[in-house]
Amino acid sequence: MRRKNLMTAIIASFCLMVSALAPAGISMAEEGTETETAAEETAADETQAEESDAEEAAEAESGTEAQEDGTEASQETEAVPERPDYNALDNVTLGEYTGLTVTIDLSVTEEEVDQTVNSNIKSSVSLETVEEGTVEEGDTVNIDYEGKLDGVAFDGGTDKGYDLEIGSHTFIDGFEEGLVGVSTGETVDIPLTFPENYFSEDLAVQDVVFTVTVNEIKRVPELTDELASTLSEGAYTDAASYRESIRQELETEKESQRDSMIHQEILTQVANTCTIDSYPQELVDYSVDNTVSYYQSMAEAYGMDLADFLTAYLGITEEQLREEAALSAQQNMQAELYLKAIAEQEGIQVTDEEFQTGVEEYAQQYGFESAEDLIAYYGKGMIDISLLQDKVMDFLMENTTVEEASAQSEGSTEEVSEGSAQETEAAQ
Repeated sequence: MRRKNLMTAIIASFCLMVSALAPAGISMAEEGTETETAAEETAADETQAEESDAEEAAEAESGTEAQEDGTEASQETEAVPERPDYNALDNVTLGEYTGLTVTIDLSVTEEEVDQTVNSNIKSSVSLETVEEGTVEEGDTVNIDYEGKLDGVAFDGGTDKGYDLEIGSHTFIDGFEEGLVGVSTGETVDIPLTFPENYFSEDLAVQDVVFTVTVNEIKRVPELTDELASTLSEGAYTDAASYRESIRQELETEKESQRDSMIHQEILTQVANTCTIDSYPQELVDYSVDNTVSYYQSMAEAYGMDLADFLTAYLGITEEQLREEAALSAQQNMQAELYLKAIAEQEGIQVTDEEFQTGVEEYAQQYGFESAEDLIAYYGKGMIDISLLQDKVMDFLMENTTVEEASAQSEGSTEEVSEGSAQETEAAQ
């Protein structure tokens, strides 16, 4: 059940790889376009073990982790073909993009503190078995389950001894909620309907019943003074001070993401007022060809031809791969189209001096030995469009009013200064 999700994830990773220099918030892929959601893929997961092995093998062979470091990638991968240029105003109808007002919230809620504390506890100590009581949100339950369609068990809908975190949305909607309030040793029937866009046509929109037995309930231990000391390695000796330290860490983290949050809010508003009438076909084809070339290299590493590799590891044809890659390319270039169209409308360009300065900064940031190595790996067109997007975002930041709602100054309004727009750390 993970096959299509794996394909989408790898395509998305590749699109991000070839667009690695784009500013934060540039990806404007619409919600709900993933081939499968995590909630939809697990309720009937008869091929999990087989495809997990394939995923691990693909990752090990492709060396995608190594490509996070620009230097290693440049040594192992051929240079990306030069990116085609295009006129964005031929594809975009611009709306309002100056005089915008965006609101960002830098405050930290108690729920966010609780989530972080619980996460730290779960990663450091064992969960406690609940001897008395019922399943609650956040508990991890060990269950046996059997799904039936018209009274007959369907393939992939049965498992024993499965550990499920309630609230993780691992199963289809309603499954985890149906276990809240159930006691250890109790068996319940949970009637559900598979979603319309479920990948299995045999189960989509079908009414089924899951019979579930709760074998064990485990819960995150309560934060005590002793546990707080353990988690902080003695830095904090009581639960209250430890929680406060977590709050301060989250506030610092949000503050560091301030410009990125503003960028995303600006792009959201721009997307709401502008319209993409079409996509530049030459750029879509370029992205698709790069994706196919990437899989071709993986296939060769396995000593296989492309068709056999795609069938064996992703269960698709090359035609289906190209269709998925084209859709991903369109989704990932939406913000670029908006920003490039604004650049053309406003006459914003990257000068030779700005290009040289920018490429040197990128080279240092991404671990390349020289600016020339960076250009050889990404291509001048990729770097130029990234720097152009940076410059347009600076322009938009200068023409946007930001209202900050935070615990310290809720509802305060300030004009974004030019200086705050100059950071490019979020380019990763």
